[in-house]
Amino acid sequence: MTKEMLSLEYNSTRDKLYYPEYGRFIQKLVLHCRSVENKEERQAEAEMIIEMMQQMNPPVKNINEYKNRLWRHFFRMAEWDIDVDVPGEERPTPESTQLNPEKVPYFQHEFNWRHYGFITRRLIDKACALEEGPIKQGLVEAILSYMKLAYRTWNKEHFVNDELIKSDLGVLSKHQIKVDDDHMIENLVKHINIQPVNTFQKSNNKNQNNRNKQKNKPLSARNSNFKPSKQKR
Repeated sequence: MTKEMLSLEYNSTRDKLYYPEYGRFIQKLVLHCRSVENKEERQAEAEMIIEMMQQMNPPVKNINEYKNRLWRHFFRMAEWDIDVDVPGEERPTPESTQLNPEKVPYFQHEFNWRHYGFITRRLIDKACALEEGPIKQGLVEAILSYMKLAYRTWNKEHFVNDELIKSDLGVLSKHQIKVDDDHMIENLVKHINIQPVNTFQKSNNKNQNNRNKQKNKPLSARNSNFKPSKQKR
């Protein structure tokens, strides 16, 4: 055996594999296609490689622009240095493959007492714009209840009282909403514990109670055919 046959090829010495889903064999074919001098033969070989790449993923053959994506992958594996014609499309370039999505703005609301949340600020502004009446009074009561719940959720180490919540509401509303000092904040969020009804559990308990009653009865009462044995003297 020659020295070349005994030599091993390690991944560290190989070229960079751009698309592992196609395998190294397809990438070697693309590099070989780049070395073909005749343009017609090079074009025919390139189209044959595209067909092979398409057969590797048959379920996605009907996806729109799938062929265009294969051609982009083909040019990427050829390091953008190959003279072939792309049917019906422009020649892919490194700039055309780079996606530049539009930046999605994220709203940042800078304010103090972030534990109350921005929605609470909007509710307070809405309450300030309302006329005096039962609607505004009910909204203010709901805001106070939610502010107390939010403060208790994010400040578990501190004691929360109604005077603190009413003071914060006055500052947030720029003293447009006034609450009486003796006003008690009601907890509008009530937890209702509804126990699920398990009919199978009830039937099992009933059967268990019947079995316990049977065990407590004497043997003569449990079995009507029971006859006491005569004891020998």
